Amino acid sequence: MPITVADVEEALAMEPEAVPASYTDRDTMLYAVAIGMGKDPLDEKELEYTCETVGSRVVPSAATVLTRNAARQADPLRGKMNFAMLLHGEQRLTLHQPLPTAAELMVKTRTTGVYDKGEGKGALVVNESSVELQDGSPLFTVGSTSFYRGDGGFGGTAEGAPVPHPLPDRDPDMICELPQREDQALIYALCGDRNPLHRDPAAAKKGGFDIPILHGLCSYGIACHGVLKTVLDYDQTRMKSFDVRFSSPVFPGETQLVDMWVDDDVVSFRVRIKERDVVSINNGKCVIS
Repeated sequence: MPITVADVEEALAMEPEAVPASYTDRDTMLYAVAIGMGKDPLDEKELEYTCETVGSRVVPSAATVLTRNAARQADPLRGKMNFAMLLHGEQRLTLHQPLPTAAELMVKTRTTGVYDKGEGKGALVVNESSVELQDGSPLFTVGSTSFYRGDGGFGGTAEGAPVPHPLPDRDPDMICELPQREDQALIYALCGDRNPLHRDPAAAKKGGFDIPILHGLCSYGIACHGVLKTVLDYDQTRMKSFDVRFSSPVFPGETQLVDMWVDDDVVSFRVRIKERDVVSINNGKCVIS
């Protein structure tokens, strides 16, 4: 049954309930390896993220997977949209403090906006999850824009959707080249996203791809790796937010080039695929201290 204006109004008015979540250092180290860290097992900077006897750093973008199940359970529109026609449009992250290696959490998820692009043009759904530690202190806020290609034309508003961050009109100040593994999607799936589109060739063909595509949030983590490495010398405590817009699918094994522009406390960035000269992530904005 198609979504209705009443469904949207109910979702926007719903008060979120706190849902418990937790993770361990196994989850945070696996995430670092899944986004490409540790390919050089003697790199001490990356070992601080992947080996507990060397360091206890956590990649900030790991926030997107550490509470994924709790956020999905609390999604007020889950089951009412056509998930077969879903595309991940944007991802946002605000860090209130550095992520601990392991934690017990409480997660509140709400829908903050639903925008009707019109019949045949789809609908945008903006969700946000606020995550706290058990002592009540804010840890991070994670948000996403989902593009449901089959749910436009339900009679809702098209005004007020998130506006992308503009990139500077000059050549990048720096470029980080990050080659990736052919089996990267198989590893990243162990972080929680078991969608067969990313691993099963038959499922990929049904989705319109010749081979499985890489998870969008894996590319998001790779972009975060690029900024950490190039601008912050792997000091994750300086990263305060990390927002992107997804623009093109990526295939496992492709080389990702992170173009960066640094203006005071803002790092603007995009990701290009070296082998195909395609922009896969655009309008990136990272606030640093």
